[in-house]
Amino acid sequence: MRRLPADRNSTSGMSLVEVLIVVAVIGVIAALAIPTISRINESSKKASALANAQNVAKLSAALSSFGVAHVIPDSMGGVEATARLLREGVVITEGPMTGEKMSLDALDDPAITELSEYLDIQYGESELMLIFIPPGDLETILFLRDVSAMFAVVFPGK
Repeated sequence: MRRLPADRNSTSGMSLVEVLIVVAVIGVIAALAIPTISRINESSKKASALANAQNVAKLSAALSSFGVAHVIPDSMGGVEATARLLREGVVITEGPMTGEKMSLDALDDPAITELSEYLDIQYGESELMLIFIPPGDLETILFLRDVSAMFAVVFPGK
């Protein structure tokens, strides 16, 4: 059986038009995917900041219950300075956990900046404490302002 000679004009590759169509399709898919990926990234950062803010508020509440002064007032750095202090650690000086160091080691400076949006300082008669304010929780903010006014302390505005 004899083989037919290969047609020299036919090619096994893709033509220029086919390559351009593939590139255009990939460009359209990328244009649709990039904003979605960006939104997912932003929502994950927000979720992380919310979780970190809740953890900082819980640690602040625990330290307040032990009577440990740990909140730095707004005039000296406020929420971010307090979160940095908690990252380094606070030693309990009295009570059943005397000598124990409580800290939040996993927080870096960008995370502290992001979580500070969801924390505020509650000024009480004898103790300052960081509290968590959920996003969009206007009732909590108004309640805190009323409590602050009862103690005749200026509430830091946001």
